[in-house]
Amino acid sequence: MLKKQMLVTLMISALALGLSAQEKIEDPFEATRVKGDQSISIQIGGFLPLFVIDNAGTPISPSNMSIGSAFSVQYRYMLGKNFSIGGSGAGSFVTTVGGGTLFMAPIGITGAWIWGREPMEYEVSAELGMNIMRLYGNGLISPIAKFGGGISRFVDSSWSIGFKLNWWFVPEIHLGTFSYLTSYANFLEFSIGANYHF
Repeated sequence: MLKKQMLVTLMISALALGLSAQEKIEDPFEATRVKGDQSISIQIGGFLPLFVIDNAGTPISPSNMSIGSAFSVQYRYMLGKNFSIGGSGAGSFVTTVGGGTLFMAPIGITGAWIWGREPMEYEVSAELGMNIMRLYGNGLISPIAKFGGGISRFVDSSWSIGFKLNWWFVPEIHLGTFSYLTSYANFLEFSIGANYHF
């Protein structure tokens, strides 16, 4: 009887030891950032005109623009382990069939939801701001909205590199007698970049 009790005690002890020695399974969606973390990113890539809608809601086809380039600089501050706010400045160039160059320089406030665990990090983001446009010497300031996502990989504790896709919604708003020129352009930015975390 004593041997049975000892055997049961040993089995329970071994089971308890085995359970306590098991590694905690990490949540694959757990963020690696904490409140107060900051980052600066620099992105460069291509810029694809998608479609343009006129004031009446009719698509303007073709868009009469060719593929261009885009770049951006962004600052982020983590409000928690998943959510960040910040600001960005960007620029883009596309050429038109008439030989002109459309230049856009948006400045905006950004928000992003970030998840993952090192070395990988994923994000979805939104941005609202103002856009300075120039074509054939004529300038215009109008609102802009961007929505996108990205994936990045840490190469060490401070640096990560990644890829992003952003949809730009660019209203070109005219008032008064020129209101018929109002249009809504849509672009896709695809870029690679480096992020410095501190």
